[in-house]
Amino acid sequence: MDKISEIRKAEALSHIETYSTHELFKEGSWLAKPVKTVMELLPFFNGYDNFRALDLGCGIGRNSIPVAQALSTVPCHIDSVDLLEIAIVKLNENAKKYGVEKSIIGIVSSIDDYIIDANRYDLIMSISALEHVDSKQAFVRKLEQIHKGIKPDGIVCLIMNTSVKEHDKETGIELPAQFEVELETTECRGFFEQFFGKWETIKDTVVRQKYDVPRENGMAELESDVVTFVARRIA
Repeated sequence: MDKISEIRKAEALSHIETYSTHELFKEGSWLAKPVKTVMELLPFFNGYDNFRALDLGCGIGRNSIPVAQALSTVPCHIDSVDLLEIAIVKLNENAKKYGVEKSIIGIVSSIDDYIIDANRYDLIMSISALEHVDSKQAFVRKLEQIHKGIKPDGIVCLIMNTSVKEHDKETGIELPAQFEVELETTECRGFFEQFFGKWETIKDTVVRQKYDVPRENGMAELESDVVTFVARRIA
C-alpha cells in the first residue's frame, strides 16, 4: 500500500468511528457544534436573494446544515463534497432531519477530483480538508480553482492543520503524521497570501492545538498549528 492509501485508510477509520458513534450537534465530539468562524460569516450574506456555497470535506453536515438553515428564506444551494460515502449518506439523513434537504447537494468525491467552476460560489469553505489532497501540487491547483470559483464579493474560508506532530497517546513515540500535504505554517500562509492577498482579509489567525484521534493501533495525540484564513473578493 502506498503512502497516500495508508494515510487515507487511517483517516477513514478515524472519521468512520466518529460518525458511527456520535450524532451531529450532540455533545461528545467535534461534531457537537459548527465552526464558529463559519457562523460568524453569515451576516455578510444578509440581503442576498440567491446563495450558493461549496463545502469541501463536508463530513456529515457540521457546517453545511447550519449555513443552509440560516439562509433558508432564499434559494440556497450548498454543494457538499466528501471522499467518504458514509459521510454523504449521513449528511443526507441529517439534512432531512433538520429540514434543509432541498438545499444540500451531497457529492461523493475527493477534493482533488471535484472541479470548481469559475465564478460560481458566494462562499467556499474547507475546514481541515485541504491537507488531504494528493500532493502540494494538487493543493496549489485547488487554491487556484477556489480563487477563480468565488463570485465578486464572495468569501473564502480556509482552515488547515500545519506544522503537524503526531505521537502515540500511550507511549509518546512519534508517529508519521497522517496528512497527505504536510506544510509548515509559514509556507501555508504564503500560499494563501499568493492567491488571496489582494482580497479583503476578514480573519487571519494561527492557534496551536492538541487533540486525540483514533488510529488503527490505538489513540494518537495530534498537535498542529490551526491556520484560519478568511477573505472576501473585492468586486
